[in-house]
Amino acid sequence: MSEARRPVFVGGCPRSGTTLLRSMLNAHPELAIPHETYFVVPAWRRRDAFGDLTDERARRAVARWIVETPKTRYPRLSLTEDELSDALAAAPPTVGSMMAAAFAASAAKQGKPRWGDKRPSYITNMNAVYGFFPNAQFVNIIRDPRAAIASMQRIGWSWGGLPSATEMWTRSLSSADTWRRRLGPDQYFSIYYEDLVTHPEAVVDQLIAFLGLDPSGRGAMLHHHEAKDIPTGTPFTEVAKPVNTDAVRTWEKELTPEDLAFIDHVAGSLMAAHGYELSHPAGARPDKEKLRKLRKIRNRRLSEIRKRQAVDLKRRFTYRTPTASRLHLAPPEPPPHQP
Repeated sequence: MSEARRPVFVGGCPRSGTTLLRSMLNAHPELAIPHETYFVVPAWRRRDAFGDLTDERARRAVARWIVETPKTRYPRLSLTEDELSDALAAAPPTVGSMMAAAFAASAAKQGKPRWGDKRPSYITNMNAVYGFFPNAQFVNIIRDPRAAIASMQRIGWSWGGLPSATEMWTRSLSSADTWRRRLGPDQYFSIYYEDLVTHPEAVVDQLIAFLGLDPSGRGAMLHHHEAKDIPTGTPFTEVAKPVNTDAVRTWEKELTPEDLAFIDHVAGSLMAAHGYELSHPAGARPDKEKLRKLRKIRNRRLSEIRKRQAVDLKRRFTYRTPTASRLHLAPPEPPPHQP
């Protein structure tokens, strides 16, 4: 299979370096990965609501849904509404094909032959990624939970404080480990944030080999910060700089011994499995109230997951229309020459 036909997805726990990784990959001349979009997973969850997609009007209606639904961030594709509508209208009649057509049109507009997308929560929605794009390649980035959690709290991305951020890290890692075992070595690849910022050349070489990218794009990836599409704002200040190790151990000044004891208690087994040494703060114990809050968060998440699983189980019997993208399929062979 031609690598140029395979989409590339980037995910991981929030504040683990997904934006940095996306910026480096997008700097490669062959690959276009826009700033985070928010319509692939919602499309998967309502894939049976788009009607008869063999009708061009239904395919254009999906384009309107992407444009009109709040927070899809479709402008990040740099396509006009008409360009998006025309791309989906020309796609094969599956939801996955239309999702692929949107990204492919965006990549083509930039003169790039290959497309991808980045969103941290893809790692906990891998059924959507591989349901739509069975040939996709996925790059997961893992970071020390103490660094990721401290960063989430610092910028206000942890609505439930320490318990919520810790639950997010453990859920992301558990999902990643599950899908790593399911997928082939040409489909799934994990990198560690600490390796990326400490030895960027070596990790970039590994990414190029895994994705089958042209090695001549290596320099552009390593100089990603010189590109014109670097995100702005407080959460992304490090992305605008050359790769560095400044943020590797900032958590040591931000987390209390009690915080560290909590993280050790909740995430310790996963930390050890991924090579992170526990903190073992002397005399500190996990806060019982925070542990109760963590259990509530986990129970709520489990309830949400079970409801979605029940809906998907029902779809197996009520919605038998293919959903996977057909854009990756090789064009048919030309007929033999007839004299």
